[in-house]
Amino acid sequence: MDQSSFSLYQIFSTTEMQELLEVVIWFYLDRHLLGLALELNGCFHSIVHYFLDSEWEDSCAKVAASIAFRVPKDLNCLRIVECITGTDSRTKYLQSQLALHLLIVCFDNKVKSAEEILKLLASVNLKGNSCDFFKLYIYLVLTEKFLLLYRPFQEKSKIVDLWCKYLRNCSTQITSTNWRSYASKVRSKASYLLQNMALKSSS
Repeated sequence: MDQSSFSLYQIFSTTEMQELLEVVIWFYLDRHLLGLALELNGCFHSIVHYFLDSEWEDSCAKVAASIAFRVPKDLNCLRIVECITGTDSRTKYLQSQLALHLLIVCFDNKVKSAEEILKLLASVNLKGNSCDFFKLYIYLVLTEKFLLLYRPFQEKSKIVDLWCKYLRNCSTQITSTNWRSYASKVRSKASYLLQNMALKSSS
């Protein structure tokens, strides 16, 4: 650890850095700050890599839970998840955890795991008149982001089977003649994800 890093650890506590990370993520939703995107990204990644390895998962969960509790349950859910960009493992983990906690809040804390989320999604009647395709689209994208780093997802597992089954249901049970809002988006997104999974499994 160099001297500058050591001074940071002296000045800021882990809790303070968690709060700072949350503030920076909220800034991404402020359209007035779009011109500062480059600076925000630099600040974001500096904070993400500030934490010790032993602190990161716990800090990540706390930040994700706090944001999920406060963000509106609309397209802002997707915006705040998708604004977290990066190829490093920490950034991907934060994005995955934020998507998970958003799903937990969206489902009124009735789910805690990938299996519970997928089973609840599978229980939705896609052909029913009461099906809310707007919410379903949000759930679909959030689940995709959450499963991005799901460890058993790298191999054959029950989660993979449930996810494939759900995507197949969305792509086949929602007809092209269903003109309800977001129905076509759900069907197209599910078909795209299912096709990608098929390509990956065959490669």
